[in-house]
Amino acid sequence: MHMMQLAIPQLVEIMKQSIFSLIFLLVARSIFVGARSPHATIVGRGGGLNDSILAPVRSIVNTVKESKRHLTAAAVARCTSIFIMYPVDTIKTRTQMSQGNIFRLQGLYSGVGGSLVGQVPYGVLTFGSYEMYKEGLISKFPKVKPFFLYAVAAVLGDLTGSGWLCPSEVVKQQMQAGMYSSTGDALRAIWAKNGIAGFYQGYSGALARDVPFRVAQLTSYEVTKNFYLRMKRASKGDDKAELSPGESAICGAVSGTVSSAITCPLDRIKTLLMTNGAVYGGSVGSCVSKIWAEEGISGFTQGMVPRVALIAPSVAIFFIVYERVQQRMK
Repeated sequence: MHMMQLAIPQLVEIMKQSIFSLIFLLVARSIFVGARSPHATIVGRGGGLNDSILAPVRSIVNTVKESKRHLTAAAVARCTSIFIMYPVDTIKTRTQMSQGNIFRLQGLYSGVGGSLVGQVPYGVLTFGSYEMYKEGLISKFPKVKPFFLYAVAAVLGDLTGSGWLCPSEVVKQQMQAGMYSSTGDALRAIWAKNGIAGFYQGYSGALARDVPFRVAQLTSYEVTKNFYLRMKRASKGDDKAELSPGESAICGAVSGTVSSAITCPLDRIKTLLMTNGAVYGGSVGSCVSKIWAEEGISGFTQGMVPRVALIAPSVAIFFIVYERVQQRMK
């Protein structure tokens, strides 16, 4: 109960930052949609504003109305899944840093507030921009197989959200490692030591992990979903049968397991660069060389079990909460 009270005060800040992120995406989407009309004019007959100005405004209003329930459900589901699985995330970080007594109770929720503040807006930016990029790519390249366009949109979505996520990840992982006792202490110390650059240490490692992770996740999810759908439709004799929320959660958990296992070496590199970048050379290449020289191939798999144990249940929890909140808001 005490741990939950520590995280609750952060929710106000989370919602504020999520609103800013959403506004950014809505404006970008509106401009993008408005730009599709090559014959649009700014001023119509009689000096009034034409649709080139009014259409983006309408688009923003309509998007908010249509997405309110989905965005609220997604925010609640993301907060819930992160908070419940946070101790596993802490154990993973301790394992990757080769710390002793990784299961100690003290500090299991250290940095959870900062993680929530970073992760929720990151989710809005990443998945919101993913939808925008996907629509744009499909309309611009109608002859290209959608599967490849989804992968490109996923990469672009991750790049869009990465600039927001990195600072919160640096603070979170240094607190999980026991380097600081509070978010305030971590922020002040990182700033005093390296300024703004301190919050982006390990950024290259984060990108090296997240971009392949998103592609792997997308690929494995599509393969799993399509395989399951073929079996389900064949058994029921219904070509229009779709996945239930529970079945979608299972497919998501499978994709999360595969993608998290594949990208585990990249996740450890990111962790070491964010928590002890100076010792590991500050770059992906130097970090890889040091791990290989000191630990061999096994050094790249440290933390795989807790990483997989974190991702798969997180996806399942997310979908369960997401569907429940949506149903209650209908």
